[in-house]
Amino acid sequence: MEHPPRWPWARQTPARAVISEEGGCACSLLSDQADWNADTWAMRPEILEQLARTLQILGEDGPPNLFVQALWVGETPGETVRVTTATLVTLGRSSRLGTRTRYELSRGDAGEQRASNDTRS
Repeated sequence: MEHPPRWPWARQTPARAVISEEGGCACSLLSDQADWNADTWAMRPEILEQLARTLQILGEDGPPNLFVQALWVGETPGETVRVTTATLVTLGRSSRLGTRTRYELSRGDAGEQRASNDTRS
């Protein structure tokens, strides 16, 4: 993503986007079984394919240094995991996005690894 040169402050400000059905909170993507204490978010089955397509587009055409995280308001990630676009799409499609995980997109790199230590208690 390129920022217009007339706004020098924008070049140093990370872009941020929210994936949701109606703007704002993405809570409506969660199923009734979703639990913020679980390892992964339980999402409504009917939104999984669209979520996977959205993640695929972001992974293929989004900005460099892309991070994806699905956090409850006010929480911080407990771990950062480096993944490929294909893995991120698979996690989204199978309702296995981590509740406190930040995914760092690894482009042109087949390897996946934990980028920082798990800080969950």
